[in-house]
Amino acid sequence: MIHPLWHAYPVIYRQLQQVQTLLADRTHCRVPSVDALIQAQIHAGGKMLRAGSLLLFSRFGEVAEERQLIHAAAAIETLHLATLVHDDVLDQAATRRGEATIAAAVGNRAAIYAGDFLFSAYFELLAEVAPDVGNVGVNAHAMRRIFLGELDQNGPVPGAMTLHRYLRQIGGKTAALFKLACYQGALLGGSTPQQSHAAANFGYYLGMGFQMQDDILDVAGDPRKMRKPAFEDLHNGIVNLPHLCALAVDDGALARLLAEGELDRAATVIRATGVAPAQALAERYIDKALTSLQQLPDTPTRLALETLTRRLAGRKD
Repeated sequence: MIHPLWHAYPVIYRQLQQVQTLLADRTHCRVPSVDALIQAQIHAGGKMLRAGSLLLFSRFGEVAEERQLIHAAAAIETLHLATLVHDDVLDQAATRRGEATIAAAVGNRAAIYAGDFLFSAYFELLAEVAPDVGNVGVNAHAMRRIFLGELDQNGPVPGAMTLHRYLRQIGGKTAALFKLACYQGALLGGSTPQQSHAAANFGYYLGMGFQMQDDILDVAGDPRKMRKPAFEDLHNGIVNLPHLCALAVDDGALARLLAEGELDRAATVIRATGVAPAQALAERYIDKALTSLQQLPDTPTRLALETLTRRLAGRKD
């Protein structure tokens, strides 16, 4: 199932159907229980934003070979899925996209190996579309940023979370993959170096804003629509953006509630004082993403990206 978000873009919708089919075909494994869980995640209706962004940015240059684009988009989605599987181990998450996580269903050991298996599928797909060493290096650098972002979030780093550390963390954990997807799409489409640079900037800023919006939804969103429990980060000991913003104006009450384990009361304080400043910062990054698009040709594709960005940010304009 392709997310309804893409209904307004029929060409991309059709290509994403092909991406999903290829992704499902290349990620079958010999352990039936794990295979069923991987396939359930693939077909659970995720937005496929990274794959869709790659396909959109490929349209700014010359017409690229569709098979190459489909394989590249499937590679990006496979990498994303691999990181999610490992994320769910670290976060002890029970569900993902409304489905049971691999870790919850068959244990952390199997989930870690499943994530590693997906990384191998990513490299196989990548080898089919990025035979030159330079392009492989771009992907390797992005993976390094992603893993460092995860270490920033989950590693035993001394000291309290700061805004600088948070931005560095999500710059790797989330924005690096968006940046890679947009840049790879522009590169495969034959865009100019200036256009490819603009695509990379857009991906980075969109990824930053998207993660901030996700943090806000963790605090203020509807758990039924998100298909995951509210304040999941708080209960997993993760300091997200609204939490960080609430601590910045705390008179000591929030810190005391957190120290005493009064998480429900702490959640109320975070929702009241942390959401508005977090939303303001997310808006700044979305604006930067939209500004980056102004460096690209004024085409229906650019308009589609602008509209999609505003929609993801919850804007009406």
